Amino acid sequence: MQNELGKTLEALRKAKKLSLRAVADITELNFSYIRDLELNVNRSSKKTVKPTTDTLQKLATAYDYPLENLLKLAGQVEVANAFEKILNDPDVNEKKKEAVRILMEMDDNAESLDRVIGILNALK
Repeated sequence: MQNELGKTLEALRKAKKLSLRAVADITELNFSYIRDLELNVNRSSKKTVKPTTDTLQKLATAYDYPLENLLKLAGQVEVANAFEKILNDPDVNEKKKEAVRILMEMDDNAESLDRVIGILNALK
């Protein structure tokens, strides 16, 4: 049985009338991997597929869908809750919220994160 994340991803793709290959072109993910996500199983290894935050961000952007919702569906509730708390906290100023939004949209690769950490450390 498909999980809710897979069902949602497939429904979003179909609602946008996109093929797997079209989504692959937009996200730079492998079309076969996208289908595995929709099915919640790696069809080669028969293991459950666990997408990274970066992968979910790419799909959220492609489908114009909230990342937080995909994170929740993927079982990454802690990350989604942390984002939500900051973005919904009336005591957090708009500049900090903007910084969180930028972090959420960033690629989840070591080089990008190292650069951000370096900049933040320099500002302390």
